[in-house]
Amino acid sequence: MANTNQAADLDATISALQGDITSLPAEQVIAVIDSWQQQLQGNDIAEDLGELKQALTNGDKASISKILTDLGEDTKGAAADATGDVATKVKQLGDLLLKAGNSVK
Repeated sequence: MANTNQAADLDATISALQGDITSLPAEQVIAVIDSWQQQLQGNDIAEDLGELKQALTNGDKASISKILTDLGEDTKGAAADATGDVATKVKQLGDLLLKAGNSVK
């Protein structure tokens, strides 16, 4: 996760999750998910993102909540493999995903 595009995507994703995620347009959320899926191809997180996209499309709040929580845990785990500022941002992203998962009702 160390390249410039990923760092910018991390910042944008963190910023979006710090606000009211329910106010984000679905098209914007799907575009962010698609971008991360491409960058993380072959990773379990990419598969979870595909499931999240499907749950969002179906409006399945219970699944959305569970998937966001799973993504948060997996993302925090990935922070252990990162270094420096990227590790800090990946951990922050994981925390925000957990928070978002717990806030979806």
